[in-house]
Amino acid sequence: MKIKTIFATVGAMIAVALLLVATIWASHVPDDMVCQEMRIVIGDSATHQFVGVDELQRTLKRNGISPVGMKMKDVSCQAIEEILLEHSMLRTAECYKLSSGEIRVDVTQRVPILYVSTAEGSYFVDMDRKVMPVRSSIQVEVPILRGEITSQSATEEYYDFVQWLTHNRYWKGRITTIYARSPRYIVLSQREVEGSIILGELDGYERKMARLRKLYVDGFEEIGYKSYKEYDLRFDGQVIGRK
Repeated sequence: MKIKTIFATVGAMIAVALLLVATIWASHVPDDMVCQEMRIVIGDSATHQFVGVDELQRTLKRNGISPVGMKMKDVSCQAIEEILLEHSMLRTAECYKLSSGEIRVDVTQRVPILYVSTAEGSYFVDMDRKVMPVRSSIQVEVPILRGEITSQSATEEYYDFVQWLTHNRYWKGRITTIYARSPRYIVLSQREVEGSIILGELDGYERKMARLRKLYVDGFEEIGYKSYKEYDLRFDGQVIGRK
């Protein structure tokens, strides 16, 4: 083992030991100590902020569970977590008692990946396949799903399709709207490219989209880009362009 590796290993072990000591010290809180402060930290607020700290503090007060002024022994971290996790914008919540007399709560927000608009109403689907309500603070650019959709199909097959689009190197960010006229007639709108894509049904979408990508990358580079009103992918081994 090289000396650098030994030092790196020892350093990592020391860091873990120090973290463990700090955790044990922080968890040792005298029973008669009074809570002086509650601090809520939204860990992912740098990337998106759908809910603010003030709103979460009001939620706890409204439920009679604001800990400031209470003896630390009477503060239930579990109750605080349970109340906060009922908030429609939160994904996780972890509460800690610190030896300084502070209650700290680390929370993360739900992450919308799909906006659904139907005749019955609108909602988001988050990264955990759960329906997420619409609110004005959610300003995100995600694919829009319209038409004949159930909440079950939105959180299952359409979720899978959007996840595939999001993680596909070529198609990421290119599809703006998924319009389900029926489960067997799905049309896609593209960003910065004229012409809608008739996908048909979702079955085999990887193969269908691969054909269109090949046309864009290989075909149009060879013959020059042509503008079509629609690209029909419903027929095996073909892309039918209609002007």
